[in-house]
Amino acid sequence: MDVSLKRAFWVIKIAFLAMFVATFFTVKLALAGHTPAIDSNYYEKGLKYEQSILSQRKMIEAGYGFQADWIQNPKLLQSGKQELLLEFKQGQQKIKGAQIQIQLDKTATAKFNETVTLKETSPGKYQGALSIPFQGEWRISISAKIPDGTLEKTVSVQVIH
Repeated sequence: MDVSLKRAFWVIKIAFLAMFVATFFTVKLALAGHTPAIDSNYYEKGLKYEQSILSQRKMIEAGYGFQADWIQNPKLLQSGKQELLLEFKQGQQKIKGAQIQIQLDKTATAKFNETVTLKETSPGKYQGALSIPFQGEWRISISAKIPDGTLEKTVSVQVIH
């Protein structure tokens, strides 16, 4: 076999070896930074999708809603820890005894997700502390459960300070 042909085979072998090593480290790096699905029970939610949409529609038609300064003006939210006040009403009537949760999430990763349960401070008024780690775009989901159903609202927030 010619010397140049032997060199060509060695170059090909080294190239394949380098490709396998690079693939190994790429896979290792990808698996090290892997985050699981944001919602662990996404399948169950999907099965109940139609039921939850119908429940949501009934709650809105019955006049249920959230009232808070930070919902109407999301620019009030800042990075860091802050107290959130929220009123849960049906028309003008304040709803007592609701289980209200707020979920903060960053759409690209589940690393910064936080769920806060609001406490009822007076009839129909709920309060809790939320910590937004840093500036950027965040999604805040509000969920209120009462015997009549569940009302959910999602607000996109651009935190600039």
